[in-house]
Amino acid sequence: MAQTKVRTRKNNSWRDVKAWHWISSAVCLTATLLFALTGITLNHANMVEARPVKQVIERQVPAEVLAELQTRQQYLLAEQSMAEGPLPSVFTVWYEQEIKQPLARSQLAQWDEFEAYIGLPRAGGDRWLRIDLETGAFYQEDLDRGWVAYFNDLHKGRNTGVFWVLMLDLLAVMMVVFTVTGLILLKRYAKGRKSTWPLVLAGIIIPWLVLLVPAHAQAETAMPRAELEIIIPELAVAEYHRPYVAIWLADERHQRVLDLAVWYDVKLADREGEKWLKDLRQWWRRSGRMASMPIDGVTGATRRPGQHTLPLPQLTEQLQQLPAGKYSVNIEAAREVGGREHLQLPVTIPLQLPLIVEVDGQHELGTVRLMIQ
Repeated sequence: MAQTKVRTRKNNSWRDVKAWHWISSAVCLTATLLFALTGITLNHANMVEARPVKQVIERQVPAEVLAELQTRQQYLLAEQSMAEGPLPSVFTVWYEQEIKQPLARSQLAQWDEFEAYIGLPRAGGDRWLRIDLETGAFYQEDLDRGWVAYFNDLHKGRNTGVFWVLMLDLLAVMMVVFTVTGLILLKRYAKGRKSTWPLVLAGIIIPWLVLLVPAHAQAETAMPRAELEIIIPELAVAEYHRPYVAIWLADERHQRVLDLAVWYDVKLADREGEKWLKDLRQWWRRSGRMASMPIDGVTGATRRPGQHTLPLPQLTEQLQQLPAGKYSVNIEAAREVGGREHLQLPVTIPLQLPLIVEVDGQHELGTVRLMIQ
C-alpha cells in the first residue's frame, strides 16, 4: 500500500513537470518565434534594407503662445543655462489643434536660452520637435523606419513603455521554466539514449567556445573605423553657391560634444567667409559662436555637388571615452540664396558594430550615411 502511494506521488510529480513544460512552451511560442526572427534581422542589420519615411512639419507659433513659452523659459532658466520642465498648457492645446497629433499634458521639454526641444521616440520610429524661442519658428520631424525596425525595437524593449518591458520580464521567467522543466524531463527519459547528455553538454560548451573567438579577435584588432558619406545634390537653380556645412557630435540633450568638420569659403579675403557661419544656426548656437576659427583638423573648404567620404578617426576616439547613452552625429547645411537643412544620425553607446545609419535629406543635402566598423 505504501509503495503504491509513493509511486502515485511520483507519477503526479512527473505529470506536474510535464504540465509546466507544455504550458510555458505555449505561453512562449509567439515570443520565441518573434525573438528568433528579430535576432536574425538584428545580427544582419547592415544587410536588411529599409526606406525610412520622414514627415516634416513647419509652422509659426502664435504670438500669445510664444509669450507663454518665453515666460516658462525665463522661469526655468532663472538660475541655470539649461533645464528640463513641462510645456505650458496653451502650447499643448495649440499643438493638438494645429498639428493634429496627441501630446501629453505632462510632456517634459528641454529648455535652453534659444529653444525648447521635445523628444518623442517610439518603437520603429522617432518624433521630435523644437520651438525657436526668439522667432516662434516651429519645426517637427516624424520618422518611421518600417516594420523591421519596429519588431527589432520590440526585441530590445527600446522605446516600448513600461508595460511591454514588464511583459518581457514575464516571458523571460516563463522561458526559464520551460528550460528547467525540459532538463528535468530529459533526466527522466534519458535512459537508453546515450546521446542525450553529450548533446546537452555541447549546447553549453559550444556557445562559450564561439564567444572566445570574437573576443580574442577583437583584442587584436585596431580601433573601429568611422566614415561619413555625404551627398551634396546638384540643384537646377539660376544662381548656385556651394553650401556651408557643419558636422558635430551631440549628446542626448543636444549639446555639442565634438566638432567634426566645418566647410566654408576659406579663400575669401579678410576671413570674410567666417561671417556667414552664423547661418548654420544649430551649430552656431551650440559651438560656432564660441569657437575660434579656423579649427585645426576641423575647418575645410566647401565641397562641390556629388558624393564625399569623410574619415572620422576623432569620432571613434571620442566615442570610446564617452559614458553610455544616446548621441547623434549632426549635419547642418546652409546655402547662400538657398535653404537650410539639419539632419541627425543616432549613435548609441555602447556601440553595436558594425553600425550603419542612413538618413535622406530633402533639399540642401542628399543621402547621408554613417558607417562605424
